[in-house]
Amino acid sequence: MMRLAIVVALGEKSPRSKRIINFAIQEAKLRGETIHFVHSIYGEGKTSEEEIIEGERLLDWAANFAEKAGVKYEKHLLVRGKNPADDVIDFADEIEAPMIVIGVRKRSPAGKVLFGSVAQDIILHANKPVVCIK
Repeated sequence: MMRLAIVVALGEKSPRSKRIINFAIQEAKLRGETIHFVHSIYGEGKTSEEEIIEGERLLDWAANFAEKAGVKYEKHLLVRGKNPADDVIDFADEIEAPMIVIGVRKRSPAGKVLFGSVAQDIILHANKPVVCIK
């Protein structure tokens, strides 16, 4: 059974993140859906307390916008040992969300090869619609 949920993947506080949140709020209002704010932490070793605190702050920041707009939301700090793209895709599949909302930024082809791209991996591997906000 499909749940009424929009998965919003966040990586940092930024003007782009605010645009992502605002888009998700408008979609949630139109569709009567809950927003699931997601931040994935991937560490090759032990996840630090600082990473967890920063992740929680990011999710609280995003939730504040949804709360002010009167939209239902949930916060999910994912610390599951997966790379962020796989973690977001798997989470969206687990809750049977109809869409994923992510932010994208312009990067050179060399930059994408050298540093990878979480957004690119989500776009290429998700089995549901992905809305990209610039």
